[in-house]
Parts: sequence; C-alpha cells; structure tokens
Amino acid sequence: MRAAIRRAERDARRAVAPKIRPVRAIGTVAAVGALIAGVAFPAYAAIQSEAQPVSVHDVAAGSAQSLVVASEVKTAGVAGSDYSATTPEEVAAAKAEAEAAERAKQQAAAAAQAAAAQTYTTTSAAPSVASVAAPPAVSGGFGAPLPGGYTITRSVGGAHQGTDMVIGAGTPIYAVTSGTVVTAGYSGAYGNLVTFVGNVNGSSVEVRNAHMSSIAVGPGQTVSAGQIIGYVGSTGRSTANHLHIEVRINGGLVDPMGVLPI
Repeated sequence: MRAAIRRAERDARRAVAPKIRPVRAIGTVAAVGALIAGVAFPAYAAIQSEAQPVSVHDVAAGSAQSLVVASEVKTAGVAGSDYSATTPEEVAAAKAEAEAAERAKQQAAAAAQAAAAQTYTTTSAAPSVASVAAPPAVSGGFGAPLPGGYTITRSVGGAHQGTDMVIGAGTPIYAVTSGTVVTAGYSGAYGNLVTFVGNVNGSSVEVRNAHMSSIAVGPGQTVSAGQIIGYVGSTGRSTANHLHIEVRINGGLVDPMGVLPI
C-alpha cells in the first residue's frame, strides 16, 4: 500500500515539473545575447568618443586671441636716466647726494646773508665823495668827525646815545682825536662800527662811529686826530646815509654836540 502511494506521488511530480528542451533554451540565450550586444556596443562607442581626453594646449588654442599692431606704431625710446635707484646701496647714495646738495644750498644762502651783513672792509677804500681836508682840531683837543655839509637830525636822548649827522654816502669820517682802534667791524644795530680810545686833557675818551659803508682801519691800529677811519653809509639799523657818533669821557656818556666842534 505504501509503495503504491509513493509511486503515485512521483508520477504527480513528474507531471507538474516543466520539461527542459536543451536546443530551444540555447537558441533563446543566443538571441538575447545578440540583442544586448547590438545595443550596448554602439552606446559604449558613443560614450568613449565623447569622453576623449583634452589637453591644456587644446584648450588654450581654442580660446586664443590675436593682436594686430599697425606697422606705423613705434615704441618710445627709454633713456638710462629714466630709471631710479633700485638697490639699497643706490638708494643710500642718492639720498646722501640729495642731502649734500641741500647742505651746500643752505651754506651758500648763509654765506650770502653774512656777506650782505658784512659790507665793510678793513682796508682803505676810495669813497664815492671826494676826500677833503679834515677840519682843524678845536674845542679842547677834539676835531670834527665830518667835513661841512651835514645835517644833525637827532642827538642824545632816551635810548638814543649819540648824535646823527646826515650826509651823502661815501663821505670820509675823521678821527676826532688820537687813539687806538679797539673795534673795527660789523656790530648788529651799529652796522659797520669803528671804536677807538684816547686821552684828551688827561681824561680817557671813547668814541664810537657807526653805520659806515666801509672801514679804513683795523683793530689795534693807532690813529691820529683828523685821520680817515671810514666812510658814511647806512649799514645796521639805519634808514638813511649818516654818521652816528657816540662819545664817552671817563666811562660816562656825553652829548657829542657839547664837546665836538659840530
């Protein structure tokens, strides 16, 4: 009984299971493969052709621009002087040269200013007005400092310590007494100044002669009454050609108009 049942089950399974036909299965597989190949190979070829590698040169060649220059265009010449210093040594040298030039300029300006201030000379110079004989010494041993023709515009008073005698530029100035020169040069507001000291009737005398255009004596020189010591000018704090003369006796300021024959 059991054997019959098992045979019946085997027969049922055989009846249900599909029957394999080898020849038909192989043909079907071949057809499907041909179809896949016909579609896949062209697609792969198309992909490969689109993905060709591109070099930098190809990109540059494709994007290159051209420049056309007219034949008449000329380049401007460049001179060597158009270049500036580039190395530290050249920069330092250029800076030093500029500073030296500036110092030379300043020194030249200072020298010109000093020369303008120091308009005197310590040697005898020819006056622009003809020299005349000195007036005779009078009035207790003093002589006149100028020949005639002057005008007294001011004398001692307040801060003004001398007598102003206006006369033409270059008029000779005479020593009013004998003595020794102690100052002969430019002296601030006095301009060109000659100061000498002497002795008159036993008294010590100091005489200052200011604003000279030029000086005819030097420090330490002995002068005699009536000797030319300089020439009238307008140096220092002065607005016109004149002689400013100061007299001190035994150290005390006196009015020149009271002791000189003027």
